[in-house]
Amino acid sequence: MMKKNKRTKFNKYLEKKRFKRKKYLHNNNLKFKINSKANKLLFIFFLSILIILNILIKKNSIKYNDIHIAISINNNYVYPCIVLLTSLLVNKHSSSFYKIHILTNNSTKNNSLNKINKVKETFGKNSVEIKFYNLEGDFTGASIHYFPISAYYRVALPSLLPEVDKIIYLDTDTLNFKDLSEIYNIKFKNKMYICATLDFFKTVQEINKFGIYPNKYINSGIMLLNLKEIRKDGIEKKIRDFIHGHFLSNADQTAINAVCHNNIQILSYKYATLALDSFEKLVELNSGQNPIYRSSESELKQGYNEPILFHYYAGYKPWRKEYKNFRKVYWWYYAKMSGFYQEILDRYYFNKDYIEKLLKQIPEDGGLLKRNYKKLI
Repeated sequence: MMKKNKRTKFNKYLEKKRFKRKKYLHNNNLKFKINSKANKLLFIFFLSILIILNILIKKNSIKYNDIHIAISINNNYVYPCIVLLTSLLVNKHSSSFYKIHILTNNSTKNNSLNKINKVKETFGKNSVEIKFYNLEGDFTGASIHYFPISAYYRVALPSLLPEVDKIIYLDTDTLNFKDLSEIYNIKFKNKMYICATLDFFKTVQEINKFGIYPNKYINSGIMLLNLKEIRKDGIEKKIRDFIHGHFLSNADQTAINAVCHNNIQILSYKYATLALDSFEKLVELNSGQNPIYRSSESELKQGYNEPILFHYYAGYKPWRKEYKNFRKVYWWYYAKMSGFYQEILDRYYFNKDYIEKLLKQIPEDGGLLKRNYKKLI
C-alpha cells in the first residue's frame, strides 16, 4: 500500500512536471510566434522604406543625354564665344549633358580661357564639360583672306575626336535659344557626312570654278557632322588636300562643299536661320534656292519666330555699331547675362545707356526670350 501511494505521488509529480514543461514550451512558442510576426512586420516596413527611397532616387536622378559641341576661337573671338556659351547653357535642358570642345591656338590667352570656364561654372557646373584643344601650327599655309586661321580648325574634328561619332559645330557669331537635342538627334541619311543649312550668299565664281552644285552650297557656320562616316571614308584628308591646293576666298567652307557636295543633307531653316530683321527677306532669299531643298513657308516662319539657332552671318555682327538690325538686341541680352557685360561693352566701345535702351525694346512678352525675359529685364 505504501509503495502504491509512493508511485501515485511520483506519477502526480511527473504529470505536474510535464504540465509545467508543456506550459513553458507553449508560452515560449507563443512568444516565438509573436516575435516572428513582429519581425515580419518590421521587415515589411523597412522594405517599403527602401522601395520608396529607390523610387524617389530614380525620379530625382537625371539620365543625361550627351551632346557634343565644337567651337573654334582665337583671342579676338573670346567674348562672342562667352555670349554663345551663355545662350547655350541658359537654354539647355536639364537632361542634356553638353560636352563642349573649343578649338584654339596660342593667340588665346590663359585669362581668356579662364573667363570661358567661369561661364561654365556659373551656368552649367554639373552638366557641362569644356575641353580646350590647341591647334597652333595646323593648317599653316592655308589661304586666310579675311578669315582667321582658326576658321579651318573644324576640319580637324574627325581625327581630333576619334571616339565621337557626331558633333554640332557652331561659329562664334551664332546664338542659341533652345536645347540642341532636337538638332543633335537628326538621323543622317545613307552616306551623308554633313547636315547644314543652305548658304544664301554664295561666292558664284568659286562655285563655278570647283563644280559645286549652286543650289546645294551649304553654310559651314552651323553643322551637324557625321564624324564616324567622315573618318570611314577618309574625308578629312581630302578636305585638307583641297585646302592646301587652292586659294579659297571662303576658307574651308568652299573646301567642305567641294569635297562633300554629293553627301550633304540639308538642314531646315526651322532649326537654324540668319538673324535677318524681316521675314520678307528670308522668304525672298529662300525662293532663290533649288525647289528640292527649299524650306516650306511654315518652316521659315518657325525658324524666324522660334529658332533653335541664330546666325549673325558675314558682316552682320551684333557687336559692330554699324549693324543696325534690331535682332542684335538678343545677343546683348545674353551678353548682359554672361557676367562679363561691362567688359564686353568696353571691348566693342558701346555706351551702356545705348544698350540698356536697346534692351528695353524687347516686347513685354519677351519675344524670342519669353522663357527667360523676367530673369533679366
